[in-house]
Amino acid sequence: MLEHFFDKYKIEFGEKTKTVFDPVLHVNQDGTTPMYRDTDGKLWAMSGHTHAGRIATFCGTSLDDIKEIYPIKTNFKTGNAEYAFSGVKYPEGIMPRGSIWPFGLYICPNTHRFFCWFHNETGWGGEGSAYDAYGICETPKSDTDFRHIGLMHSDDEGLTWDFDRWVMTGYEPSLTKLYNPSGDCKIGQQEDIVKFGCGDFSIYVEPQGDYIYLFYSKISIDITKDNFRDAWQSCDAYVARCRKRYDGIMGDFVKYYDGAFCEAGNLGRESIIMKDCWHPRVVYSEPAKCYIMTSKPIISALKGEISGLDEKMKVAQFCVSDDLIHWTKPTIFYEDGIPFGNHYNAIISDDKDCQPNILKTNEFSILCNHNGSLVERFKAKFIKM
Repeated sequence: MLEHFFDKYKIEFGEKTKTVFDPVLHVNQDGTTPMYRDTDGKLWAMSGHTHAGRIATFCGTSLDDIKEIYPIKTNFKTGNAEYAFSGVKYPEGIMPRGSIWPFGLYICPNTHRFFCWFHNETGWGGEGSAYDAYGICETPKSDTDFRHIGLMHSDDEGLTWDFDRWVMTGYEPSLTKLYNPSGDCKIGQQEDIVKFGCGDFSIYVEPQGDYIYLFYSKISIDITKDNFRDAWQSCDAYVARCRKRYDGIMGDFVKYYDGAFCEAGNLGRESIIMKDCWHPRVVYSEPAKCYIMTSKPIISALKGEISGLDEKMKVAQFCVSDDLIHWTKPTIFYEDGIPFGNHYNAIISDDKDCQPNILKTNEFSILCNHNGSLVERFKAKFIKM
């Protein structure tokens, strides 16, 4: 039974090594690194974000030889709400603003068009128009700014990008009883505990199946509390999916809600699939015949419920599933009393002939990083106990 998977297997972690996703090169990765392999066998990746350093496109055959090939260019602006994202409003009818964090990459097998889904927040990089739950800000208080997920595409192998649209928005609107950025009749969230939208995500592309799955987190924060650790109330994982196409066009996501994929990606309702789960990332293990999710248990870390944490609360949790919806209780692995992991944790295949989210053997790599830090690589493997 899958609930006993980590009673039968443990993960052995090797020495850590540096990767090319390095802030010394002004590539400040803040989240897990999106990767995808094209039909020619090339492994592509994107790293960085727009308000601290730059975003670059990388290419190689595997993590062993992947390297930067160019910084990206966008045919749209980020930043202030007066001009950001070509004026395409958030689905709530609010002018968009801020930066882009690329977290999902897919390459159409027939047209070779690159699609990138990116994280966006209203409180960072707004160039004078950033806002959080309380109002206009320079940086958000206790992460109380609102998340959306956007889509852009490239027809020159990740060099130049066009903005398409906003594809994922929380059920709760991106405004509160304290602040409405549009100043109109829209009613903001009225409770003290506010939900801050869809973001901090990754994608899982079925190699042979029909769907692209998007696993994302939603944060709930009590805006009456000043202490960061007391303010955060929950951070849970959700999932949506869109149907794969082969004509250079990307469809819309449908959220999982109440037992089915049935709610709109924008402003639809959503059901939790994993509690206390920050930035979920999923792979499929062929030897184990199950899906494996890495994430961070952020609420229990904030509350001091995990032993051995350092001041940055570095920790990874691992769980498994056979249907992408129902997940086992997460497991944390310790080395000399210290939990393995970091703020962002991603299993990546080391093979050169499959997608990075497919494990053909029990040996693989784990990429770990914090906010804007060097992405470190750990060789790892499943050991049967």
